[in-house]
Amino acid sequence: MVRTDAEQGGYEQRMREAAARERLGAHRGGHASSAPARNRGALGVAVLAAVLAAAAVAALAGGYGPLAMVPGLPLVLCLFSLLGHLFFGSRTRDARLEQYEGGLVVHLKGRIRVVRYADTKILDNTVRRTRYGQTLSVTYSFGLTDTEGRNLVVGSVFTGGEIWGPLLRQDSARAQLPGALARLDAGERLDFGLVWLTAAELGSGRASAPWRTVHGVEMADGTLTVRAEGRRGPLVVAPTRYLANTPLLLTLMETLRVR
Repeated sequence: MVRTDAEQGGYEQRMREAAARERLGAHRGGHASSAPARNRGALGVAVLAAVLAAAAVAALAGGYGPLAMVPGLPLVLCLFSLLGHLFFGSRTRDARLEQYEGGLVVHLKGRIRVVRYADTKILDNTVRRTRYGQTLSVTYSFGLTDTEGRNLVVGSVFTGGEIWGPLLRQDSARAQLPGALARLDAGERLDFGLVWLTAAELGSGRASAPWRTVHGVEMADGTLTVRAEGRRGPLVVAPTRYLANTPLLLTLMETLRVR
């Protein structure tokens, strides 16, 4: 279904109103659906499927039934891929993400969702693929909670991940840092899934180390690794999918190591 200019302008206006209502602050930028790019990829798959279908039909017509399995199996995979694209693409072609200093407003599957950085929960599923220390690619994906307490995934359905992804990390950590430091100064322990910390030390499970000994913080291939002086192995080795609020965790680690 093609959206008219009036319909598109309607939900964009409602997105701006939602941002103003939640007082999300300065506008960072907007990002459209990645459906057009996926459509170009689907066209290539469709061409490949046509070639494979022709090869399978030719093999069957020539009496070489078993030989038809060679193009037949990849043809089935292509068809499943196209069906998935038709289902997913039709539901996300009008998706839009508007980013603000204090949060996000998302239009997805006909609904407008609002995320406020100060009180959202973040599951950072971003994957950075490296080889010999060089970054090959970065796929940004975040599990968030909206202002209604419902889960929301923000990822490759939107263009511009290399822009909104780092900004989401930076702005959400900035919004949550003062409250987290206040809780630590009050003697609380903060848990981030496989990692925990206090004002005095960083730990994972039963292992811990004072902040003054912590060094070598590294995030690569979806895994957080932290080393500490006096330990032969890493203090922390944790896949980011098992960590909560990774942007805040990393900011706290930077802050407490030099405090």
